Amino acid sequence: IQLSFIINFILQINRLLGQNVLLNYLRGKYQQPLEEELIFMFLDLKSSTTIAEKLGLFKNHEFLNDFFHDMTDPILEYKGTIYQYVGDEVVLTWKPEDGIEYNNCINLFFAIQNKILLKKEYYLERYGVYPEFKAGIHIGPVITGEMGEIKKDIVYHGDTINTAARIQAECNNYKKRVLISEELNNELDISGNYNVESMGNIILRGKERELELFAVEEKR
Repeated sequence: IQLSFIINFILQINRLLGQNVLLNYLRGKYQQPLEEELIFMFLDLKSSTTIAEKLGLFKNHEFLNDFFHDMTDPILEYKGTIYQYVGDEVVLTWKPEDGIEYNNCINLFFAIQNKILLKKEYYLERYGVYPEFKAGIHIGPVITGEMGEIKKDIVYHGDTINTAARIQAECNNYKKRVLISEELNNELDISGNYNVESMGNIILRGKERELELFAVEEKR
């Protein structure tokens, strides 16, 4: 009984902290800050303020929880890792080899979208709305390390994260569901399954250097 309790406790802690976080703590992998390259996806719910006002606190919480739950299988299938939830936004990461392989970082977005469309009637019956979302994706270097004292966490720092967030914010301006950076586009081979359209060079908010963005859509 004690062994099963310990195993269950460890599994629950691992779920609470996130994928592989507990294992990395125990290994001491990030006790010393480490520079590494990662892919970041900032996935954000559309019209979240309007939805929250319509549903109220508790119902909106259930709505978000259902949405996040429905992401689980696609995230595991396409080798993504949940870094954090920020309100109605999810930040996902990949090691480059995992995200670039078979275009996993792109496939994930559309897999989530298709999963939600299959459950559209459920959401409409229960909440009167269904999740629509957008994403910005970027690749680059970050510093990864443990942070904090009474509450420790493994965190990422670097311009790559800010850039990914800014790319996501441009989705509304261009009326696109997925925008990726030129750096990521250069690493992927997605023209076979997706339509890729250049949005031209822009200067993201708070940046000085121009960056070319690309919109990605499934081929019909």
